[in-house]
Amino acid sequence: MRGSGYNGRVMKNATLLISVLASALLASCAGVSPTRIIGDTVGAAGGALIGNKLSNGNPLITAAAAGGGVLLSESLQAGSNASKNKAYDAGYEKARSDSAKQQFQTLIDRQRTGPQLDDRAHVRLLAVPLPERQENGVILAPSTATIRIQE
Repeated sequence: MRGSGYNGRVMKNATLLISVLASALLASCAGVSPTRIIGDTVGAAGGALIGNKLSNGNPLITAAAAGGGVLLSESLQAGSNASKNKAYDAGYEKARSDSAKQQFQTLIDRQRTGPQLDDRAHVRLLAVPLPERQENGVILAPSTATIRIQE
């Protein structure tokens, strides 16, 4: 009798050890993130421990519970990564918007101040005569448009 109890304990411990080792090997495929590897390993080990205790050492249920622990860990990681990506995208779009506003404001400020002293040597005004024309049923009188050219 004593031998069968000892063998049963060895089988339980061997099953648990194989589950933990298998989870560590599978977790190494998960990527380079240490938190992901640790999360998958802890999930697999916890699932294997719970499956082993609830099934009284049934190796199939222990392995299935280890796989369930990895799946749970991966789904939690995916949710975390999705929220990080969403926050990153929102920040990126805000930065693009702020950059466009800043460029627009700089352009407006520069137009308000007019040409600077050092710019006047490089600015020419070109008068373009516009003939009488018709736009949207309205006849426009001849006029002159001035185009500012800065070199």
